[in-house]
Amino acid sequence: MNEDYVARSAQLAMLLEVSAYPKPGNVDRTHDYIDTRYEHFLASSVAVYPILREAAARGSRNERGVGELISRGVEESIAWQHGGNTHFGALLLLVPLAMAAGACERYDTKEIKRKATEIMQNTSMGDALEVYTVFPKAKVKVRRDVPELDVMDEASINEIREKKLSLYAILTISASYDMISQELVGGFEKTFEYAALINDFASEERININDAITHAYLRLLADEEDTFITMKFGPEKSKYVQQKAQWIVTRGYKRKEIEEFDEELIREGLNPGSTADIIAAALFISILSGLRV
Repeated sequence: MNEDYVARSAQLAMLLEVSAYPKPGNVDRTHDYIDTRYEHFLASSVAVYPILREAAARGSRNERGVGELISRGVEESIAWQHGGNTHFGALLLLVPLAMAAGACERYDTKEIKRKATEIMQNTSMGDALEVYTVFPKAKVKVRRDVPELDVMDEASINEIREKKLSLYAILTISASYDMISQELVGGFEKTFEYAALINDFASEERININDAITHAYLRLLADEEDTFITMKFGPEKSKYVQQKAQWIVTRGYKRKEIEEFDEELIREGLNPGSTADIIAAALFISILSGLRV
């Protein structure tokens, strides 16, 4: 597919995801965090366009470099705004997906999914080093009780070199406790599942694109414990958030209940960042398939 079309689709996905509201716990057009505002996400979404385009172009040429593109994307993001980590998780997902889309002549869900999976399986030690090196720059909040290869420990860089570990091999380790890693080594299952769900919601009468996104977001929050919350606040909090989302979903996505849930999570600082990243990736696939605002 044309690299401009792929990049625009990914950029629009990032913009729509952050703009959707109410999206319990996360920044949206109606409220900010103390240090990270809605405008920071907008600036980041615009800043990474050249990287997304390059990813699609490399895919069309069957070239590698996932780690380098993720690293450059993070650097572009932080160069254009002062809100810290806005799109690190989303870039981890969008870069290989954009490469896969660029490698396809036309939109084909199965083919894009297959190629994205193949791209991740063929990552190198260089990709791993690029991603590990950029983590501190992005100021990503990570677990500090990981069993091995702590991204905030400089010794991990030496271990990666000594063992010649690929990015895929490392993500296989973290997949046991991280949603984004699970997606990257597990064939992007949730991304494509929720892309189909967004399309289904958007095709219903009286549901606009904003509600299609927030409903999909809540459904994912109900289906999976958000590992970003687990990392920062522990399993009890993440389980509570999941159960509350399940309650809202079963009651039919009532706006007042969603808004109250949003206010509660914002008040307590509980932000389901991993869920938002997967929804951004799912939106990208939906937009590639023809979804329009």
